Amino acid sequence: MQVETLSDVLDWTKAIHTNLADCLNHCGEGTESERLKMLLDYLAHHERELSRVLELTKQHATPAALNTWCYEYFEKYPVKPHEECHAEFRDMDTRQVVATLLAAHEKIIGLYRYLHSRAEVTSTRELLEQLMELEEHEAMRIARDTARMEDL
Repeated sequence: MQVETLSDVLDWTKAIHTNLADCLNHCGEGTESERLKMLLDYLAHHERELSRVLELTKQHATPAALNTWCYEYFEKYPVKPHEECHAEFRDMDTRQVVATLLAAHEKIIGLYRYLHSRAEVTSTRELLEQLMELEEHEAMRIARDTARMEDL
């Protein structure tokens, strides 16, 4: 996937969340641990919903923001949004799954922060702030909800 504009970034981010959802769902089907299956199912649903919200965000964003060039970041840090699911979540415990998923969210947040720091147009900065808040809140929600699951 060639990522050049902020519109492409949204497509890339959506692809990452969709891929995570598919992988979590796939791994959930193959695990024998009921606790892990419940966690993987919850996280897959969560990632799919986040992908849907990103699509809605893109539909409502201003064309000026979406057409902002941001290829510089991706020249330095090439990305692969459609990685294969190697069923790694199936072999992890619940804490490792959550840590891996939160690390993925942190990478996305880092990208948004970088792009925000370089944005010169108000509409672009506002869109990136909205995206950062969305990812940060969703990461906090995952951490909170999975901590509650651990308490059960």
